[in-house]
Amino acid sequence: MDLVTISDRFPKGGETVFGSEFFTGFGGKGANPCVMAARLGAQASLVGKVGDDEHGRVYKQHLEAEGVDIRWVLTEKNVTTGIATIQVESSTGENKIVIVPGANNLLTPQDVFDAEETIKGCSVLSTVLEIKPEVVLTALKLGQKHGVRTVLNAAPARADLAPEILENTDILVLNQTEAEIISGITGKWQVTTAKLKEIGCKNIIVTLGSEGAVLLQEKRDPLLIPAPKVDEVVDTIPLRLMR
Repeated sequence: MDLVTISDRFPKGGETVFGSEFFTGFGGKGANPCVMAARLGAQASLVGKVGDDEHGRVYKQHLEAEGVDIRWVLTEKNVTTGIATIQVESSTGENKIVIVPGANNLLTPQDVFDAEETIKGCSVLSTVLEIKPEVVLTALKLGQKHGVRTVLNAAPARADLAPEILENTDILVLNQTEAEIISGITGKWQVTTAKLKEIGCKNIIVTLGSEGAVLLQEKRDPLLIPAPKVDEVVDTIPLRLMR
């Protein structure tokens, strides 16, 4: 669950500022693309965990209403559902986010194995780094085993990400900062992605903010996809949450 506050500017250390708005919404780097796929007409299933709190109950109801298969969304007792506290600075459109994984940390490789038949029947498997690396690797390997295209949204980025995870990823999606963290190299996308290719990445999408995104495929020249220009900067989080 996303807990969002909007203020004209971020508070300085030790400072309290007035905000203009507060709202909650359904977030999560794994659930967001799952719901998006379902809205676009795909049959989407989610493997994950929520806590036995109000956030978890409401979230499962939300996923069902969106048409997502939640057979593998399990409920853990005596633990909170994962949350993100999000501060949005309305004057600049910038945001600051703190994630508390909660039940996400309790997802296990066995939970993924239990969903193997569902994974086997999919055309795409997408996962993120908001769960434990060993769970991510289990999912990616199962996808590879059954010929399912695997996608990893490498956020939140980890400097200690095992090369085996990248080797089992067909499409890696990350931003410039995440590319630097995972590659261990500071520099533009041309530098960081070259290192990621050495590690074992096949196809890479790097999001570049106002510059758009770049797609790097095997044996092809990089494809730069420009972003449309806008007159007023609007943070993407309120747009995503408010309908």
